[in-house]
Amino acid sequence: MNTSPQDIGSIQKSDFVVLNGRPLKVVEITHSKPGKHGHAKVHLVGIDIFTGRRYEDVRPGGHMIQVPIVGKKDYLIVNIDSDGYVTLLNEGTCNIRSDIKLNNDADVTRRLLDKYHEGDGQIKVTVLKALGEEQIMAFKMID
Repeated sequence: MNTSPQDIGSIQKSDFVVLNGRPLKVVEITHSKPGKHGHAKVHLVGIDIFTGRRYEDVRPGGHMIQVPIVGKKDYLIVNIDSDGYVTLLNEGTCNIRSDIKLNNDADVTRRLLDKYHEGDGQIKVTVLKALGEEQIMAFKMID
């Protein structure tokens, strides 16, 4: 199960929601009062957590919206190959994985590659997972 239903009225800024099948972080939410002919409306603005694309939607208040189950995990970088695939080490279990490809459009990728090519120490990355998709979202140097 990648999502769970939640009342749209309880969604707040910086919560995660699913719109158009994409996991979004809510950056703006406004509630309108009920009109003469209908429900209160909820206006959502969200940014896709993987692509950075902006989405907007208006939904009736009191309805349900899907909320993605978002996971975060830290890994150490072992290698980055020429195709952009990253070999990662899970410190806790000593498992290695090589199935995450760098997002060439992301600013974090450019900064990460610069640090990797400098070769000064270990790099720890944070991988975000939602709706079956995974991407490196942040990194830090460790001594």
